[in-house]
Amino acid sequence: MLAVRISLGVVLLAAIAPASAQSRFIIADRNQDALHVLYDVNGNGVIDEPEEVRTFFSGANSNGTLGPQNPTSLAVGPGGWVVFGDQLNRAVYFLRDHDFDGNAQGIGESIVAADASNGSGASFAFPTGVEFDPRGVPYVTNAGNAFGPDMIYRLEDLDGDWRVQSPGEITEYVGEFAFGPGNGPFSPQELFFDANGVGFLRDSATNTRGIYRFEDLNSDGRADGPGEFTLFFDGTNASGVPLLAGFALEPDRVRPNAMYTLQVATGGVDQLLRVQDLNGNGNAQDVGEAALVFATAEANFTAIDIVSLYDGSVLMTDNSGKVVIRLTDLDGDGNFTGPGERTTFFANTLGLVTDIRQIAIYPLPADLDANGKVEGADALFFFDCLGGPDAPGACDPARSLASDLSWDGAVDLADAALFQQLYEL
Repeated sequence: MLAVRISLGVVLLAAIAPASAQSRFIIADRNQDALHVLYDVNGNGVIDEPEEVRTFFSGANSNGTLGPQNPTSLAVGPGGWVVFGDQLNRAVYFLRDHDFDGNAQGIGESIVAADASNGSGASFAFPTGVEFDPRGVPYVTNAGNAFGPDMIYRLEDLDGDWRVQSPGEITEYVGEFAFGPGNGPFSPQELFFDANGVGFLRDSATNTRGIYRFEDLNSDGRADGPGEFTLFFDGTNASGVPLLAGFALEPDRVRPNAMYTLQVATGGVDQLLRVQDLNGNGNAQDVGEAALVFATAEANFTAIDIVSLYDGSVLMTDNSGKVVIRLTDLDGDGNFTGPGERTTFFANTLGLVTDIRQIAIYPLPADLDANGKVEGADALFFFDCLGGPDAPGACDPARSLASDLSWDGAVDLADAALFQQLYEL
């Protein structure tokens, strides 16, 4: 297999073409009970034409999977694996576009991965956040209510049935030792993991409001022991930036140890806040480590979610205007408040999407490193993973998942053929 990998690698490297940028996203629509794909097909920087909006998943799927009713969290993982939580169905869904036709409406492309009957006794009555760790394992935040406690769950399919319904497949990662028992004082919302597996969580409750850092330091499979769940940022920060009610949390893709969160100030002012641990002390509480970088008091603007892009810009969903705006720092001052720095990214002129809420980057299939471009680096990415056990050490579990295009559990010649086709599209 090593010889085959080397031979194919030579072919791939010889075929490397100039990078082609892509702009493809998934967005949740709770009015239509659907997820849609937004794709800038013509590359003009604005998504609007009818062919640039397609249904990705709904109750009309051919698989007979229960349709979404109230998707409250959304994430995309390695290999185009989509996970979302649904509050009314009290469930978590797994989706994957196996045939690369741009949706997960086909046979075998969707499943209710966990519901209230799961064998681990986990609650997904209010799944407020979903994200993948560096190994490609999904985690779900549950905001406690009458059905279950505040919790961050880890989801791992141990028996290979593409679900996590069996006992032991859903485990507590952050729970009672951090949040307190049951539905306590916290209101945990969105989360994300950095490249080192350190997690960050947005909490919106009045008395515990903040961004928290969590990490499994003692390797016991949990991140809520002594010193493992700590405050990263709150309203007592030395920068003097208030932290108000809000739910979204997103890593800054161009600044180390930085992230964005949304909040609403008095008078209905939507604000975008960036915080960054500049001195490496594990928090962003020091002077100069927090700033409000965008705000609007428009009566017809309701910010819901954000996505940070690899060029430094930020997308923000507006559920009142039913659009997605793009914020770009044109003058390099670190803010998005200058002339021309706010533009419309998804114009939605025809009203094809009727509820603008959670949004996530959805890379093209050949964009294996998910950096927004299909380029030679993706060929090298695939080359590193081809061959299984003797593949180079650079092929970590998440890379292997992304390279397994045939979804058969191995990165082999079948995936090589698929990658070549997708790379050349």
